[in-house]
Amino acid sequence: MQEKVTRSIAYLAELYLDKEDLRPWAIAWSGGKDSTTVLSLVLKMLESLPTDKRTRHIHVVMSDTRVENPEVGAYMHSQVEAFNHYVKPRNLPIEAQIVHRPVEHSYFVLTLGRGYFLPLRSGAGRWCTQRLKISPQDNMLKSIDPSYIIIGTRLSESASREASIRKWSISDRVGKHVSLKNTHTFMPIVDWTIDDVWAYLSQGSLGWTTTNEVRRIYKEATGECGVSNPRGVENIAAKAEACGARFGCWLCPVVANDRSTEEMTKYHAWLEPLTYYRELQAKVYGDFKPIKTKGQSRAHRSQELRKWEAINEQIRLITKCGYNRAGKRMKDGQGTFTVEARRYLFDELMATQKLVNRLRKYEGLADITLIDNEEISLIKKLWADDEVNTPHVVTNAIGRSIDGLSPLVDGKISEKKFAEYIELRKSKEAS
Repeated sequence: MQEKVTRSIAYLAELYLDKEDLRPWAIAWSGGKDSTTVLSLVLKMLESLPTDKRTRHIHVVMSDTRVENPEVGAYMHSQVEAFNHYVKPRNLPIEAQIVHRPVEHSYFVLTLGRGYFLPLRSGAGRWCTQRLKISPQDNMLKSIDPSYIIIGTRLSESASREASIRKWSISDRVGKHVSLKNTHTFMPIVDWTIDDVWAYLSQGSLGWTTTNEVRRIYKEATGECGVSNPRGVENIAAKAEACGARFGCWLCPVVANDRSTEEMTKYHAWLEPLTYYRELQAKVYGDFKPIKTKGQSRAHRSQELRKWEAINEQIRLITKCGYNRAGKRMKDGQGTFTVEARRYLFDELMATQKLVNRLRKYEGLADITLIDNEEISLIKKLWADDEVNTPHVVTNAIGRSIDGLSPLVDGKISEKKFAEYIELRKSKEAS
């Protein structure tokens, strides 16, 4: 492993000293194991050079969706602060910064304010990744105009990652950037295995800090020890990661089971209300599918799924207005998420934030913010605009009361409604 470390640093030094393109570099730092390893290698490369050779500036860019798991978010910010605190007095030409989406692209502004549908599992429906994570980072990278973006991509991560690397590769470690035409990517650990990464991190020092925090965050999010069982961690972390984020956003509707937040709840009980809100969100949108419980029989599972399909249908009749924004009439249970439903979820979000901070107080921890005042102000403005300019999205077209929502999200449905759903389902299947 030490040979790979030495070789990777040598490759970085050779590229850094190349006079052909004197533009700055950028590093895409997620805070995860691979990008943190790369940043540490770059730092060691800089420190190995004579002062007069450290002429190329390096920008380290971390993208915060503002809906990160709060423990992961706090870790990201503390790492950036520690890194800058280390490099500044040493006059190293490198600096880290965190970028984030503008308020109008906030997850809560788009869903609770504008009534966007929840991000879907694939394709254009997964609007959150681009708006919350990729665009802020890409906009910063475009302004930097780097000659190279140093990334922590590895061939052994997955078959799809290997295929992507080979698709964009120019040479073993150099690739084309997907969106920046005059920029290349450089992959100093492309040939490293997961064992190599954890072996490097087990050495204890990153330069600006110890490796204790990155190892802790993986252990808490995966339930595994990265150093003693690296392959287990990679497999579990791969399942936990979503949308290009290290461990996913705490309210991500794309993954069926938020493994990382659930694992972290074992260490931080105050995270539990976040899991409740994430589930509630899916229910209020009429998109809920319960996780299969261990040992559940096939018959019981089928009955549970049918029940929630019926409940989801009833919920959508309440929370979808039956029109698109332009005013075109759609089927009942379709269309824009109503202002009433947005208010319902907003109130639940504020209650969740209050409960989280009450639990944190018991542990002697400071308050955190799940939604900030700027978002709240814009959300309320958007509601007011809808009430005046698009009144057809305020409530549903068939007069269903929002008061009927709470029993449904609690899993209660009348035997009559359930029987009607089953009969209609059988009828559709027969035809």
